[in-house]
Amino acid sequence: MRKIITVISGVLLCMGSYAQTQRQIVLQGTITGDLKGHNKMYIYSRTYNDTAVITNGHYTFTIPFQEPVFLMLLPEYILAEQQMYSPFGILMDKPTTYTVTTDIKKGLSASEVKGSEAVELLLAYGKEKSDAWKYISGELEKEFGKPWMEENDPRHETFEKKQKALQQKYMVPTLQKLVKDHPNSYASVFSLGEAREMMSVEQQERLYASLSKEMQQTKEAKEFHEFGQGMKNSAVGKKIKTFTLPDEKDQAFSFDSFKGKYVMIDFWASWCGPCRQSFPHMREMFEQYKDKNFEIYSISIDKSKADWLKAVAKENNPWKQGLDNINISGSGFAITGVPTVYLISPDGTILLKEVGPNTDGSSEIDKKLASLFGGKVKVAEKPAPTEMKATESIPMLPIQ
Repeated sequence: MRKIITVISGVLLCMGSYAQTQRQIVLQGTITGDLKGHNKMYIYSRTYNDTAVITNGHYTFTIPFQEPVFLMLLPEYILAEQQMYSPFGILMDKPTTYTVTTDIKKGLSASEVKGSEAVELLLAYGKEKSDAWKYISGELEKEFGKPWMEENDPRHETFEKKQKALQQKYMVPTLQKLVKDHPNSYASVFSLGEAREMMSVEQQERLYASLSKEMQQTKEAKEFHEFGQGMKNSAVGKKIKTFTLPDEKDQAFSFDSFKGKYVMIDFWASWCGPCRQSFPHMREMFEQYKDKNFEIYSISIDKSKADWLKAVAKENNPWKQGLDNINISGSGFAITGVPTVYLISPDGTILLKEVGPNTDGSSEIDKKLASLFGGKVKVAEKPAPTEMKATESIPMLPIQ
């Protein structure tokens, strides 16, 4: 089974417009029920974490406000009692006081959140979306016996078409209504990323056009708009448009430098476990084909340069590294999840795209390279799990 981390709307997003200083968000929580002595509440994203002590059912977080953020809550008792955890996030779009009221018996996802119109709109939209998804899952289960399908199942293509059709009928209109009714809300901007998996490029363009002029100027809306162009640019058979990124020594590197060679572009991130677990196999791949006009170019989508540099040093991969500081992952390649790889021909033509390739030698990229160069890549031993730790709060790129 392929492993991929997909960042969807509603998970781990730090939104960036409205840079401000000397302002703060206060998050006041009330939680009722038996915590069984586990009196901590965690708040986190990929690049931020903090802990508050729950005293007499109350806890407080104070977060410096520089721009709208989306942070996840996680009670200690869920971890300690090994309960199932569904990520529960809160959009905080302005410096004010937000309140969260939780009943343990009802679950974290049933929490009531107050503080701004945007957070309340987003929660209401989330409930509508959840109802639609439950219906879709039920319809898929009726037809296929289960609401999900492994990619190696011969029915997967039929399943995927049915799923997309149901999303178009029941989920797309819900998102379109949110944006149409609230074109000047961060709730609408935040939800745009969901369109990437459900909508055509034309539908995405109309959705973007429905936003107010103010919201269209936010970083997130611009990146969403660029993503549509990336879908056009990254189709198999298209010629890649050259770009320049900094390497780990902060030297500018142009993709044109690879002209005349086969290049596997690997999109990854320091926080992506499956990405880093794929490196041993990629090292075997590089060793097998490096003398056959073949290169690998790893492009990180990290927003923390320090985390990227630390991971690059630890992995010590023998190929070129780059940090995506211009959103080439969106505008050039329409990346929705990592790891994702592209194979580029010597003349710059996109030959293949694969999301979450297997590392056992059975991936499409392995097969393609074998057909080009011959031989078979040795299967690397499975590495130990990589420990990922959050760092200080830094705006991050939404890959949705």
